Amino acid sequence: MKKSTIIMLSVVGIIAMIIAMIGIYAVSINNTEIELHNRYDAQFNVVETTLDKMRKDLMNQFKVTKKFADDFIKVAQTQSEGRKGGTLLKFSTESKALGMNPELYKKMMNTISGNLSEFKRSQDVLTDVWRVHKTFCQKFPNSLMVGSKIQPKPEMISSSMSKEVMKTKKLDDNLLGD
Repeated sequence: MKKSTIIMLSVVGIIAMIIAMIGIYAVSINNTEIELHNRYDAQFNVVETTLDKMRKDLMNQFKVTKKFADDFIKVAQTQSEGRKGGTLLKFSTESKALGMNPELYKKMMNTISGNLSEFKRSQDVLTDVWRVHKTFCQKFPNSLMVGSKIQPKPEMISSSMSKEVMKTKKLDDNLLGD
């Protein structure tokens, strides 16, 4: 009778340990999903503040109006899409069109170029965080517990031309326009 009691308690102990391990694993899956979900939500704030920083950098560093900063960002973005670097003659021509000296124009372009790179990087991170979260939720056995918690694919902030190309799947050969 003593042997059977020991065997019975051992079996119950092993079963209890297995149930506890499964419970700990389930809690771990839920906690990881929460961490990824929160990281995904937080990255939207990073994208927003990075975009806001572009405008504020121009306004504070160069003492320009909000409208001028917005217009300059649009011009800088358009001009930087089609070329890398540039000559002093190119900067001179572009700066005259905006009514400023080439040195100031170059400094503003460098500021915006750095901010645009930071903005792109923040959107790339958002996409990557979304991918990691989605993959985590889709993998087995995670999908049994958190498969329904997949976040929607983030919408990227980009030009209307880029949006149209992605929609139509057709790209005009004249990327810089007429």
